[in-house]
Amino acid sequence: MKYLLIIAALCASLSATAQQTDSISSKAVLPSYHLDITTHKTTLLIFPAAIQSADRGDKYVLAEKVKGVDNALKVKAGQKGFEPSNLHVITAEGNVYDFNVSYADQPAYQTVDLRKQPPFAAATFDGVSLNSRQLEDYAGIVTGSYPFLNGVHYRKHGMDFRLDGIYIKDDVLFFSYKVKNTTAIRYDTGSLRFYIRDKDKAKRTAEQDKEISPLYVQHTGTAENDKGETIVAAFAKFTIAENKNFVTELMEQGGDRNPTCKLDQDKLLQAKTLVH
Repeated sequence: MKYLLIIAALCASLSATAQQTDSISSKAVLPSYHLDITTHKTTLLIFPAAIQSADRGDKYVLAEKVKGVDNALKVKAGQKGFEPSNLHVITAEGNVYDFNVSYADQPAYQTVDLRKQPPFAAATFDGVSLNSRQLEDYAGIVTGSYPFLNGVHYRKHGMDFRLDGIYIKDDVLFFSYKVKNTTAIRYDTGSLRFYIRDKDKAKRTAEQDKEISPLYVQHTGTAENDKGETIVAAFAKFTIAENKNFVTELMEQGGDRNPTCKLDQDKLLQAKTLVH
């Protein structure tokens, strides 16, 4: 009987230990937006940066990116009266947006501009020490830095697209570009493409290019301003061989002015340490 009591006590102790778990801190829980959707109207969500992913909790929450627009998401109900669900959206800046989604016959609003709302969470990236908010802060510092790099530019047809500087902070490279337009036709900055290409390829194809996706891109100003538009792009650190170029292609939204600039290994290795 004595041994049975000891065994029972040990079992109770192990059970209590197994049930002990760490609670989630309230600071780690993201606040969320409430979003009503319906079957006969589309709700448009506009984000501060390009949408990387949109994860729906239920199949009756229909979500689709707007064709030709990277930062707009159309949301609609696939069935009347569905049970409340959720939607998570992650943008190219790494910010996470959480929505509690409910059905309503007449939603209170059909267009939501999230560029006027603060992001609720900083996302982290595999193999990179800086999170999305740190990338945004350091990009702001780079924007205000004095240009020091010469010889990486495109000047044609009233357009000036140049690389002003390269900076390194821990394991992240920041590239600072300037765009100026001296023509009377406004230049609407569209998407950016970054890739590594062999210098000596006689026939170049998109398949031969090694595309590199930025962790974060920040735009400041416009191409028509005296100071022009500043674009800062952040990447996980990389280097290139002597026989390769790092190429940046800027696409005009609704037009064909697509300036391109390229730099070689020597220029890339001129990157300065970001001290702040």
